[in-house]
Amino acid sequence: MHLLTHALAGWCVGCSLPMSPKERALCIGVSLLPDVDGLSIVGGVQAVYDYHHVLAHNLLFAAASSLLIRWPARCRPLMVLLLMALFHLHLLMDLFGSGPGWGIAYFWPFLSTEYSTRYSWQIDAWQNYAALATLAVWTIAIAVWQKRTPFEFVAPRFDSAILASVKRSAPR
Repeated sequence: MHLLTHALAGWCVGCSLPMSPKERALCIGVSLLPDVDGLSIVGGVQAVYDYHHVLAHNLLFAAASSLLIRWPARCRPLMVLLLMALFHLHLLMDLFGSGPGWGIAYFWPFLSTEYSTRYSWQIDAWQNYAALATLAVWTIAIAVWQKRTPFEFVAPRFDSAILASVKRSAPR
């Protein structure tokens, strides 16, 4: 799946639960985190095929990153479970939406087996665009009804500007 789809999934889930702006920002971050192994592109296209969906798309990385994020962020203990769930949502989205034959090495480095499904679709398939569109509409609804955007923590002035624009364009 696309990075924006992962980010909006984390944002929408974070807005569905009572949490602070910092915690919602963490939801976005963890939803993107598995794709850090996409940086293998610096080693060339073959390195992406060899290491993306391997180095950071696994249970060990999920557990370690969720626990490590908790301490400096000083999150509630239940937040660790949510972070783990969002990490796994990313893996599930990739399992279906990254293309046939591109599996997830879930138990790496202990097992090199890659898990895939015959129900996956290409990255540019309509299903990925439908998921992105659905999450975009959900994000707009959150902006209208909850008065917040994904920028609330990292760019509060930009968040306020977007919300002011939404308010001006809303029917009266």
